[in-house]
Amino acid sequence: MTVDTATAPAPPATTQVAQHMIGRALRDQGVTSLFFMLGMGGPDSPAVTAALAEGIDGYYVRHEGAAAMMAHGYARVSGKTGVCVTSLGPGTTNALTGVANAFLDAAPMVLLGAAASGTWLGRDGYQEQDQLSVLRPVVKAAHRVEVPERIPEMIALAFHQANSGRKGPVYLDLPVDVMDTHVNPDKVFWPAPPPAQPRPALSEHDLDRIADLVENAERPLLYVGGGIVWSGAGTALQELVDRTGLPLVTTPQVRGVVSEEHELVLTASRNRATREADVVIIIGTRPNWINAHFRPPRFARDVRFVNINIEPEDVGRVTPADVGAIADADVAIRQLTERLGPARQRSAWVSGLVARDAEVNARPNPHATDDTSPIHPLRMCHEIKALLPPDAVFIIDGHETLEFARRTILSRSPGNYMTSGPNGCMGVGVPMAIGAKVAAPERPVVVLMGDGGFGWHGMEYDTAIRHELNITGIVMNNAGFTSAPTGGETGRYLGYQRYDKVVEGLGGHGQHVEQAADIRPALERALAVDRPSLVNICVDEHAQAAGGLLGGAGIEGTW
Repeated sequence: MTVDTATAPAPPATTQVAQHMIGRALRDQGVTSLFFMLGMGGPDSPAVTAALAEGIDGYYVRHEGAAAMMAHGYARVSGKTGVCVTSLGPGTTNALTGVANAFLDAAPMVLLGAAASGTWLGRDGYQEQDQLSVLRPVVKAAHRVEVPERIPEMIALAFHQANSGRKGPVYLDLPVDVMDTHVNPDKVFWPAPPPAQPRPALSEHDLDRIADLVENAERPLLYVGGGIVWSGAGTALQELVDRTGLPLVTTPQVRGVVSEEHELVLTASRNRATREADVVIIIGTRPNWINAHFRPPRFARDVRFVNINIEPEDVGRVTPADVGAIADADVAIRQLTERLGPARQRSAWVSGLVARDAEVNARPNPHATDDTSPIHPLRMCHEIKALLPPDAVFIIDGHETLEFARRTILSRSPGNYMTSGPNGCMGVGVPMAIGAKVAAPERPVVVLMGDGGFGWHGMEYDTAIRHELNITGIVMNNAGFTSAPTGGETGRYLGYQRYDKVVEGLGGHGQHVEQAADIRPALERALAVDRPSLVNICVDEHAQAAGGLLGGAGIEGTW
């Protein structure tokens, strides 16, 4: 029977459209910012509108993949859960790469994706895709909401799962017909605001075993990762280093959690330290390609491992631990500080590492005063290092760009250094900078990217300009995805394009630099201007840093 919708009875006044509940549900989880493009079906989506009405700030972006990367950057700087909202079909699948990045970086994120109506599944309905199957490999959990009254409960579950154990993204599939259903508010369960996550501690037995290993070690070493950030353990970690005198190596993503100007934070000597250490205390990181899975030759064959992690699966995975413990990083570090301190006399091994670090880091940049043309990338890095504010959030996006910068520019404050993480994904620079600026509007945010990296999400400058998010961008423009010597293998020649003109055309501040003497004045203006800016610096296309070796640049880098 055909129903005449024009004469169909209106739903009772006591009901509300299900997706109107999304705003309050997000607010109850402590959300203050969300990133979206078409949201749950359009810029005027009731779901997004309801969130804005609850006082949540919405950031309308140019691509859903960038929305996920912004949520990732926001989470890294704020320590909170990043939230992005997508429309059905390609709107949700576009977010896949950004979600995968957050998954591999163990960053908490919730993706709310609209989905095709269940009544049309299997009929090739409009933008019908199996989004759950697409997202499941790159999220901690994926759920399809089939009962409209459960929307608040499912959102609360998503936030809980994103933040329990090793953090990561969670996906909620929200069919259009479910969201458009009228529900009786009296039948809706509203979960209480989330309590603090449990913070398990080391047992006395584990502390005794760790203390015994360290006391009998000749070359003990601390090796820490992202769990330090998510547990807020930066201050405690510095106290542990200061009190015990243990040298520290960090994973790339948490550089600066203790300032790299601290003499016991090893940069140039980090690989020597891991090769020679006889006891390594691993806190808040898991085995992966970045640390060679804690195996030789990166680590000694007879090394003894202490592995402390909030995620049970990551304790002793791949490489067995002599002492494995499930504990919160901040709690565990404070316990270790009490048990292992005060510092014993510094060993010759530690003194040698500290001396080598100081010597390498004091070496002059061989291109610091090189005014020849074309500009060498290390000349550019010298000027960035001199001008980068100590409290700036510094993001690096690119291939050659990353290799040059990460070895010459130290990180001096927490949240000061971000890259794409273990996924090695390019194009994260501008979106992560926007997410970082939303999280910390009082801090300078500087993104250094290659010209290839700018090409992925450079249009997100429009987002920054519309929302008055004053990020400072620097393009290391070597006219290609890689340097010319490797271009035929892994990259392509792009030419010296005027990316500064793109930003100018969108309403930002753009500058073009071809002479080394002009770099510093251009950067000073960009950092001082009251709108999003970009400095396009043309560098020598033949200067090569591929493979992490810096080629013949004549510098032994810190990383």
